[in-house]
Amino acid sequence: MQNNNLIVSMSPHLRGTHSIEWMMHTFIIGLIPPAVMALYLFGIQCLVIMALSMATAVIVEAAIQRLTNQQLTYKDCHAILTGLMLALILPPSVPWWIPVVGASVAIILGKLVFGGLGNYPFNPPLVAWVVLKLSWPERMSLFFAPHTHSQALTPLMAFKEDPSLFYSYDMIDLFLGNIPGPLGTVCGLAVLIGAVFILYRGVIRWHIPISFLFGVGLFAGILHAINPDVYPPAIFHLLSGGLLLGAFFIAPEPVTSPVTPKGMLLFGTLAGILTMIIRMWGAYPDGTFYAILIMNTATPLFNYLKPRKYGRLKRA
Repeated sequence: MQNNNLIVSMSPHLRGTHSIEWMMHTFIIGLIPPAVMALYLFGIQCLVIMALSMATAVIVEAAIQRLTNQQLTYKDCHAILTGLMLALILPPSVPWWIPVVGASVAIILGKLVFGGLGNYPFNPPLVAWVVLKLSWPERMSLFFAPHTHSQALTPLMAFKEDPSLFYSYDMIDLFLGNIPGPLGTVCGLAVLIGAVFILYRGVIRWHIPISFLFGVGLFAGILHAINPDVYPPAIFHLLSGGLLLGAFFIAPEPVTSPVTPKGMLLFGTLAGILTMIIRMWGAYPDGTFYAILIMNTATPLFNYLKPRKYGRLKRA
């Protein structure tokens, strides 16, 4: 009797036409508009923050892989993307050592400790952001007004102190970036330009970003309809904080997000609703990054929602 030995290799079993390097390059190019606007709004210190964060991520990853006799992977540019993404969610006021510590945490605790690219359950820049936020909350909550070094509150921080203050903000200013905030989040126009590019190039799908915005807009719209004097309109929440950057660049990150369309839609919608819950009744002004991290934990469950079928059973 003949034995047929079947060898099943590790996933992925289907390989697309896009390489990892191509995807990382596309993401980095998509982040150029927010990075350029950060330089314009907050000055040369933003370039220092971004350079330190990216350089640290590459050096730490290469050093650890060399010490542990692993293959060097810095050429895939994922470490550069991790450092750039971390820098864009930091305040412009942080000292030089904050991006250095943050990038090291992102690579070590967020990526390499789980086995590297493709194995980590949480978005590495957000892991680093949470560590920095919990370790140095004062430094991570200090923001500058654009084109100055004067301390100012972000729109969501001001809203947290007095809900009626949202009427003092012009939505055009929120869209163009004339407000305090993290480096890459203040200019909604720049984020959307980059988002259109990565969507066009096909490195992400529309399901998570659109459902994320839908969840936020629906929740905010209901609250505003109940009491417009206390709850801002949906457009205020959509243009404030790290929502647009989180919805288009962080939440759809392929490793930590679902792979099925239904899973993506549920992931994005629940992340948007959770963002609003944290904003309205949580201890932090902007719940975007916390919401994404929490939803990362549920990604394996979302992948069970009607996975795609490959092949079919044909009965004689």
